[in-house]
Amino acid sequence: ELDELELKIQEIAGTVLTLHGEVEEARDMSTKIATHMQEATEIRKVGKEENRLAKKDAHEAQVQLANAIAVLEDFYKSSGQIPKESWEFIQGRVESRIAAPVDLPETPSTWDSGYTGVADPKHPEGIITVLEQISADFAKMASQTEAQENSDQEAYDEDMKASAIEKARRDREAEM
Repeated sequence: ELDELELKIQEIAGTVLTLHGEVEEARDMSTKIATHMQEATEIRKVGKEENRLAKKDAHEAQVQLANAIAVLEDFYKSSGQIPKESWEFIQGRVESRIAAPVDLPETPSTWDSGYTGVADPKHPEGIITVLEQISADFAKMASQTEAQENSDQEAYDEDMKASAIEKARRDREAEM
């Protein structure tokens, strides 16, 4: 009977050691999960800020490109390179103290030909077409960045949820 009790004591001692090891393992895992969650949160903050700046830059670039296109179109319309819209032909005379502009002949003697422009704005390689394409590329970049931001946030939320569940499970194991 004494041998039986000693055997039971040894079994219980072995079980206690095993359980103690499992508790320590659960605590270690809980600490690792908490560290992972902190690191993931920091990475997410950085990614969110980078995406915000990328979208802001894309929007600002689109605004500046639209302004540049408007200036070039105005210039090309005034030079006759681009036909004016029907509503742009309405002209009114504004009385002012400023002298009337000087009328120049079609081809002044200092010019040997009419203005031909740097590039045909309607041509695929024309500057307006190039700027419009660049603006479209910025719009595409902004929408892709927004989609990536949404995807990153969903992945982060799922990871945080799974990590919180696992951490709670490990914490419970450590308490037992």
